[in-house]
Amino acid sequence: MKILCINPNSSSEVTEGIEKICKEYALTDTEIEVKCIKEAPLGIESYHDAAVSVKYLLDKFEEWKNEYDGFIIACHSDIGVDLLRELTKKPIIGLGEASMLLALPLGHKFSILSLKRKKIPQKEDLVKKYGLENRCASIRATGLGVVANYKEKREKLIQEGEKAVKEDRAEVLILGCAGMAGLDKEIEKIVGVPVIDGVVSALMLMESLIRYRVLTSKVGKYL
Repeated sequence: MKILCINPNSSSEVTEGIEKICKEYALTDTEIEVKCIKEAPLGIESYHDAAVSVKYLLDKFEEWKNEYDGFIIACHSDIGVDLLRELTKKPIIGLGEASMLLALPLGHKFSILSLKRKKIPQKEDLVKKYGLENRCASIRATGLGVVANYKEKREKLIQEGEKAVKEDRAEVLILGCAGMAGLDKEIEKIVGVPVIDGVVSALMLMESLIRYRVLTSKVGKYL
């Protein structure tokens, strides 16, 4: 199977981190490529950033849609996912939906560790979109930007992760940004609950959908 993982921002650092994790977890018969949107902002931190990114994403998707069996949008806000599902029957998955689905069987409630405080309403809307309000313990802001150094990311994720478990009674933690990829197992050891990486979740779900040979339904929501 051949999968394209699209980083909708222009950060080479984030793209390299995503690629490293994809190569580590991909099945032996999975061919995965990771590409970024070079014309997009360095990080998707606002509705404007998302709109700019999706504009270029749509143009590039026309070039890519016949080359791959499925597509991952490596953004936890799932930008552009619904739009792309109208352009192909092939599976499209974002990190937000994939990580929440993977968290469900692992504990009663999950908490999402997000970036800055202004991202919390967007995450709340995403949780509501997927009908998971009663399974979400909290959404916590780490204060991080999309691009941050390893030490800072680690410290903030541990700090807010421990608060989510102790104060919000979260049983599972979700890393709410592709820029946090690869920190899951380290945080898990310290905090003591399952920690879900959105990139890994999306990859595993995509591989399953392709193996199962199912396509996006076109009888209702998607044209």
